[in-house]
Amino acid sequence: MGPDDPLADRGALALQALRQQLRELGLPLRLREIGGEGGHGGDGRLLQLQGCRIQLVCAPFAADSLAVPAALWRRPGPTPHLLLGAWVEEECGAVRLPGVLTAAELAGGALAAADAPDPFPLPLSAFHGGLDRLFALVRLMAPEALLPPVPAPLRLGDWLDGLVDGALLALGAELLPAGAGVFRAAAPAAPSAPGEALATVAIPLALVLGQLEAGPSPGPASERFRLLLQLCGERAGAQWLEVRLEPQLPGDLLPQRLTLRIGDRQIDTGEEGGSGALALTVPAGEEEIAIDLTHGGGSRLSLPPLRFRARLGEGNPEPTA
Repeated sequence: MGPDDPLADRGALALQALRQQLRELGLPLRLREIGGEGGHGGDGRLLQLQGCRIQLVCAPFAADSLAVPAALWRRPGPTPHLLLGAWVEEECGAVRLPGVLTAAELAGGALAAADAPDPFPLPLSAFHGGLDRLFALVRLMAPEALLPPVPAPLRLGDWLDGLVDGALLALGAELLPAGAGVFRAAAPAAPSAPGEALATVAIPLALVLGQLEAGPSPGPASERFRLLLQLCGERAGAQWLEVRLEPQLPGDLLPQRLTLRIGDRQIDTGEEGGSGALALTVPAGEEEIAIDLTHGGGSRLSLPPLRFRARLGEGNPEPTA
């Protein structure tokens, strides 16, 4: 496909230039497309170079920035390891590849913010190192080393001791007093009564200009509600976690198009909103618990990963029944 071909979009020309550089340098690196568009229209590709996933995003040659699809870097599951920017002149087939950014570098910037626009503009000056840096990272670094560090899961059992991790406190989380029925039983392993939780962590939420915000919102908010994380079962070994979204005040409505997702399960308020609570339960186990809240398919809030018990090497596990 040449520059005179009417089907030669910017993404195709940039990919062609990258393949040409690999051939000219004689680098034994396998490059292939792995499906889907990495950008809007013909301005991107999703690639794999050796073991690294790369998002290639292009802009016109005279542009001073390019538009990066932000959703690709916020979705659950694996993100690309690298972002490769390309500035392309379609008429003559000229391609400029100024450099790459790693996923770890992007995670520390504004792109990772929940209220970042999508697509997100990145200036030409943000990219550096050219293809030398790209090839060096792919050849010398393990792909996992290019990703941001994964936070250690927070232990739910700490709530029984009155402890809430700083990552949740940063979201405005508060440990609510347990119901009196939890303490009436003489046996320490007695189960919580129906409707009562052994420990409850509440996170205040609000919609501000269409964006989800956690914590007490000082500004005007169209709707306020809260997320409850309720640890239920026996004190000697929690049996399940109930995750609830409920209006701030009884009788209020939850926002429309609000989706609560835990792993591969989800529940939503639909187009009409709802006056009742949304709730999902998670049985005790060894797997991490990933909780996400989205509004209208755009604004998203992700909680730090949670876990019932520590694995070997991660500290003392909770006592089991």
